[in-house]
Amino acid sequence: MDKRYKAGVIGRTGRGDYGHGLDIAYLQMEDVDIVAVADDDPQGLSDAGARLGVEKQYLNYKEMLDKEQFDIVSICPRWTKPHFEMVQAVAKTGACIFLEKPISVTLDEADEIVRVCKEAGITIGLAHQGRMHAAEHHAKALLKDGAIGDILSARLRGKEDQRGGGEDLMLLGTHVFDVFRFLLDADPTWVFANVSTSDGRPITKNDAIDGPEEMGLMAGDHIHALFGMSNGITATFESRKHQDKEHGRFGVQIWGSKGIMTIDGSGQQIRIYESSLWDPDYPENVRNVTDEVLKNGPTGSYTDFQVLSNVAIIRELLNAFEEKRHPIASAEDGRWALEMVHGVYASHLSGTLVKLPLNNRTHPLS
Repeated sequence: MDKRYKAGVIGRTGRGDYGHGLDIAYLQMEDVDIVAVADDDPQGLSDAGARLGVEKQYLNYKEMLDKEQFDIVSICPRWTKPHFEMVQAVAKTGACIFLEKPISVTLDEADEIVRVCKEAGITIGLAHQGRMHAAEHHAKALLKDGAIGDILSARLRGKEDQRGGGEDLMLLGTHVFDVFRFLLDADPTWVFANVSTSDGRPITKNDAIDGPEEMGLMAGDHIHALFGMSNGITATFESRKHQDKEHGRFGVQIWGSKGIMTIDGSGQQIRIYESSLWDPDYPENVRNVTDEVLKNGPTGSYTDFQVLSNVAIIRELLNAFEEKRHPIASAEDGRWALEMVHGVYASHLSGTLVKLPLNNRTHPLS
C-alpha cells in the first residue's frame, strides 16, 4: 500500500486568513488526509472545518500540535508577523512546513527559520507558486538553450496599485524576485536603490510605518532599484503608487540578444517575443510558452493555477523529505526574496551600492 500523509492546517480568520489556497490544496491530493485545522476565530474555524471536511478543530494551534501528529502542516496566514513563532512550533513536532510568503518580517528571523528547520531535519517551502508551474520550468530550459540568445538584462515590476511603493515591494516583490532568481538560476550580489515619497522626496527612517498585514516596517511611494546578479546580469525593480489598476505590468521581462521573455504576474503566463527589440512597425512572432506546456502536458478538469501549484509545492516538499534532499521551493529561496527587499532600503538609506547578502540582519528601517 502506498504511503498516506497526514496534514494539518493553521489559519487566522480576519488576520491573514488561509493565504492563497494553502489549505484547500490538500483536497486535490488523494494520498493526503487533512487531520485537523486550527483558527483562533470560532466562526472562521467552523467554516474552515466545513470547507476542508475536518472534524478535529482547535482554537489554539499549539494545542493542535500537541495533540495531533502530522507529516506536513500548512502555515496559511498572509499576515507575516506570526510566521516566525508558528514555524518554530511546527518544527518541534518534526512535521514538514508549507509556509505562506513572505517568509518573515526580518532577516534574522528568516535565518532562524532556516536554522531550526535544518536542525529538525524537515523540509520547509514557501508559497511562491510561480517556480512550481510547469510553464516556468519549460521557460527556464528555453533560456538555458538560448531561446532569446544571450541574456542581457531584466525589468521587474510590482502591481503598482494603491499598495505601490513599500507595500508592493514586500507583498508582490517577493514573487517577482523569486521568479527571476529561479529562471536565471542566479543570486543577487549587490543592489543600488532609491526610495521616495510621491512628491519625490527621498525617504528617511522617520518615514517608516508599520505596514498592513503585519508585514513590518515599510516606507516610500516610489521605488527604483538596480540589482547585480551572480551571472553578471543586471535587473531593475520599480513600483510607483496608484499607477495601474489592472496590474498589467506586474511581472518580469527578460531581455536577450535575440528575443524578450515576459512572465506575467507570478509566473503562470509566459511568452517570448522573437526579436531583441519591440517595434510596433515590425511585428514579430510571439511564442506562447505556457500554451506549449499545456498542449503537451497532462490535461484535467481542474485548472486553478494557484491550487495546482500549491499541490506541486506540497508534493515536492514531501518527496524532498523522503529523499533527504533540498526542495525546489525552499526557505532559503524565501529568505533571498526578503534579502532583496531589505537590500533596497539598506542601499537607499546608505546612499551607496550595497553588497548582498546583507551583514546587518535587523530591519534597515528600524
